[in-house]
Amino acid sequence: MKNLDGKKIAEYLGLIFVTGIVLFVSVNTAEAKKLFDYTMSILSPLIYGFCIAYVLNLFVKQFDSVQSKHKIKKGKPSGTKGQRILSIFLSIMVFVAFTAITIGMIIPNLKNTVLSLVEQAPKLWDNFLETLEKVKDRQPRLEKYITKFERDFDVYYDKAFNWIKNNWQNVATGAVAKIKSISNTAFNFTIGLVIAFAMLVYKERLVAEVYFIMKKLLPKREYGYFCTVQELANKKFQIFLKYNFVQALITGAGTLVFMLVFGMPYVVSITLLITVTQLVPIIGAIVGTLVSALLIAAISPAKAVLFVILCTVVQQLVEKLINPHLMGKELEMPGLLTFIVICLGGKQFGLFGLICAVPFVSVFYDLYTQKIHPKVRSKLDKPDIQKDD
Repeated sequence: MKNLDGKKIAEYLGLIFVTGIVLFVSVNTAEAKKLFDYTMSILSPLIYGFCIAYVLNLFVKQFDSVQSKHKIKKGKPSGTKGQRILSIFLSIMVFVAFTAITIGMIIPNLKNTVLSLVEQAPKLWDNFLETLEKVKDRQPRLEKYITKFERDFDVYYDKAFNWIKNNWQNVATGAVAKIKSISNTAFNFTIGLVIAFAMLVYKERLVAEVYFIMKKLLPKREYGYFCTVQELANKKFQIFLKYNFVQALITGAGTLVFMLVFGMPYVVSITLLITVTQLVPIIGAIVGTLVSALLIAAISPAKAVLFVILCTVVQQLVEKLINPHLMGKELEMPGLLTFIVICLGGKQFGLFGLICAVPFVSVFYDLYTQKIHPKVRSKLDKPDIQKDD
């Protein structure tokens, strides 16, 4: 029997380890999910830190470039550690200031809107009932349908009231849990900001260490694959972040213009909200439009309807006309796959999942279309070999 070398032993051990994990997950699905959730909760600050560092790095590069040009003109050395720290500090300040201004302008308006709607609700409901009565008088043919609607509404209202009465403790517990979740997210975000600062300061050293470790652990061929995937992922994420940011600014500018033209309220707050939510693919546009329409509806329901129509038109124009020229086919994926990826990413990883899931899966989709799919297609298209008679 031939002696097994170290490489073969490592391959067998790795295969046994992967098989064990697959068996454990398939047999103990609930326990595996709990273990995964617990692991992710521990790693959340690190994940937040990495994501924040990656986004801020785009701003750091710009600040580094400006400082380097300024120092070169004065004949001073560029690329110093102090220059890097200043660029990181300025990037964090821009990020925090933008977040604080956005939240500070949107939350108070949203609170005032909810209070205004609560105060106006009885009056709006009475007006709605008066309108129904007028319609019944003018259109007798619709009377039975309106009467059925009123009767069904009373039934559903009683059911909803009884459900709240019987489950108010569960509702309160859920509200407390949601507040606790928001507090944990804010804490992880703060810790992640500190981790991001450290990552950006020692970026070159960390990247060099990762490449060194992977080169030692992986064979030459697999190391080449790792480098290819890493370069492709970096390219995809940079394209997504840069052009998605530009797309959000264009959408925000279009929203600002038509809001000024039609004299709508909360111009600055809603423009900021639309711009920020536009950074989240698909879902962000829907949420931003609905919340903004709610703000406007407290003052003018007619303008709220007009806002939804115009905002949808602007978003579709940006999506169909401008976005293809920005991204081209760099992040092209089937629409259904994009929607599924966003839903799964948002459910498991929250806001960062909503934003980062598309470019992440785009890497694997690109590898599939460029590497795997052509090989499979070529094998399927090969003619069958005819045997000689």
